[in-house]
Amino acid sequence: MKWDWPMRPIKSGPLTNREIEELDVFLLADDGLENAMDVSTFDGFLCAALSGPNVIMPSEWMRWVWDKEEGAQAPEFASEKQAQRILSLLIRHANVIAFTLTHAPQYYEPLFLERKVKGRIASIVDEWCCGYVKGIALDPLGWQPLIEARPDWFEVIHLYGTKSGWGRLKELVDAHEDAIARHQAFVDLIAPAARNIHAHWLARRAPGGEAIRDPRQPIHKIAVPGRNDLCPCGSGKKFKRCHGAPSETAH
Repeated sequence: MKWDWPMRPIKSGPLTNREIEELDVFLLADDGLENAMDVSTFDGFLCAALSGPNVIMPSEWMRWVWDKEEGAQAPEFASEKQAQRILSLLIRHANVIAFTLTHAPQYYEPLFLERKVKGRIASIVDEWCCGYVKGIALDPLGWQPLIEARPDWFEVIHLYGTKSGWGRLKELVDAHEDAIARHQAFVDLIAPAARNIHAHWLARRAPGGEAIRDPRQPIHKIAVPGRNDLCPCGSGKKFKRCHGAPSETAH
């Protein structure tokens, strides 16, 4: 996973590979959350949540990161320090995606994993696309007009991110003479589609398409919540009594 980042909108910049791995290890720990997103799913999910017709607050999208099936399970942190660290990584990644898509969309690239297939590098996009579809599901009515108007922008995302799409993959990719090249050709359509989708909704967030300030700007206020601040999970409790509590009392 490599980042090509020409500017730093946030002091600490995008997550490093080591930080991405750190976040992934926490989310997928054997003794932790049962249905948490991995980082690639999280990246796709955030891309959609930050690109749609309506603002989705962190208190809404974050609970699905911990529990992608029900949005109900919450993590148990070992300490307040760990809670601060993990939440700051989540918010920082959201900030970078929001800034890039709005101010430098040409540099936006999805966070895909990679693997070697027959000596060639192939991108793994299923998780990212599933995350994007999950992000759309946060506001399905809002998204529907664009899905109907520009199905071509969503075709590959639905192909790799839905059960119905997986059935078509065998016909469109697996049965192809050069399945890897066919797969990569589809993969190469995802980033441009994501940029087009974000640009579409961005242009409609103000009357007449005037120059506007995107409401989905970096969420500095909750990047590192204080002990007495409200927890960004949306519970209404103070951070120290919710996700900032040690594991034996966290809930």
